[in-house]
Parts: sequence; C-alpha cells; structure tokens
Amino acid sequence: MSSTDKLTGDRKGKSSWSRLKKQWKTGALDALGLQVRKKRPAEWRTRDYFQPPLARGIKGIPDERCFVLQNVVRSLKDVRGDVAECGLRFGKSTAFMLSVDRPDRAYCLFDSFEGLSAPSPEDFMEGASKAHWEKSDLGVPEDIVKANLAGFPNELKFYKGWIPTRFPEVAERSFALLHVDVDLYEPTRDALEFFWPRLVPGGVVVCDDYGSRKCPGAKRAFDEYFADGRGRLMELTTVQALVFKPG
Repeated sequence: MSSTDKLTGDRKGKSSWSRLKKQWKTGALDALGLQVRKKRPAEWRTRDYFQPPLARGIKGIPDERCFVLQNVVRSLKDVRGDVAECGLRFGKSTAFMLSVDRPDRAYCLFDSFEGLSAPSPEDFMEGASKAHWEKSDLGVPEDIVKANLAGFPNELKFYKGWIPTRFPEVAERSFALLHVDVDLYEPTRDALEFFWPRLVPGGVVVCDDYGSRKCPGAKRAFDEYFADGRGRLMELTTVQALVFKPG
C-alpha cells in the first residue's frame, strides 16, 4: 500500500468512526426519549438588515465584522458627512454598510486594485524577521468590486491608486465614517493623518485588523496616532477597533 492509499484509508476510517459515534449518540438519546439539541444561529445573524447583503454572496471579511460596520453606520444616521473606505478587496464590507445607510450619503472608495503595497519593518510579526503579507497580496480587479456593489442608490466614487496619492481629490469633503482595512503600517498611518482632521465631530473610524497578529503595523499606526487622546479608541473581540471623535 502506498503512503497516499494509507492516508486515504486513515481518513475514511476516521470519517466512519465519527459517523458511528454520532449514530450511537443519537440512538442513545432516542432510547431515553431525548433529542439532539440543534445549535441555533447567533441572534445577530437573524437581523432583517443583515440578510440582504449576505445574500449577495460576496467574499471578504468575516460576517461578524460586517455586522459591526452595519451598526456603526446605523448609529450615524443623523451625522452628516460622507463615508471613506481605504481597502476594498471584494467590496463585502462596503455592501454591508451601503445596505443600511442613507441613500444620499456618498462613498469615497480607495484601493490600488493591485493588492497590498510593500510592507515596512513596522509590519514584521512579533518574533519574526518579516511581515505576514507580501506586496500584491489580496488584490482583486476593479471590475469585480464594482459588479459586487452594483444596484445601490448611493453615489460611489472609486479612487484607484496607492494610498495616499489620490486623497487630495477629496480634500474639500467632510466625513462621518472612515473604514481602514489596508493591513499595513504606512497606508494606515497616511489614512489617519489625512482623514481624521476631515472627520466631523461625532464621527467614527473603524480599523478592520487592529487586533490581528498578521497586521501589527495597523495596530501600531492607530496606537501612535491616538496616543495623545484626540479620539477615544475601543478594541473589539472581532479584532476591529473603533475610534470616536469627540463632539
């Protein structure tokens, strides 16, 4: 028997044993007049506003982070200003925000559509001599992103290019929300330096990967920028962080 055949046989054996254990457990419970308790989905997954964007089937960030973003947007319904998003990938986070936002709010969307820029030393993982990411990782073509976001009534303004080269084009705008999902130190720092002064009082910044071991540079950029207390930072179990602008 070859090593491949043996491995296949081992997997089949484990699968059969798992089925037998499940059948035995079910049979034992039936004999006692009991039933296997099915795990219910988390309550937040059943929210009516969560289902439409989920049905689009867009790949990307975890569902629980999308739920956080939706509720940040819902909390800003009476706050004037546009939304800026740095780092779109497939556009999943954008779709979830758009699905609960006012139709008159513009979205300024920044992405290279060529993946990540080159990591810097600040992006090296703890105890490692390199970053988790490499240049061009996570790239998604612009036409795929635009197709994923078709059908929303909001004005969507796409700015293709490396951060921060196209930021000056929105210098005269004000923003209620900034979503930063660029994974690396330098573009995260650049996004904060440009958009925070343009964030309206009561606005919110969301960092997608603040608590991710793969993205230490993002956390460092946030910690450094808000070290003076200019915004109130809250870390979440979803690895996101929220920063609230006083006002």
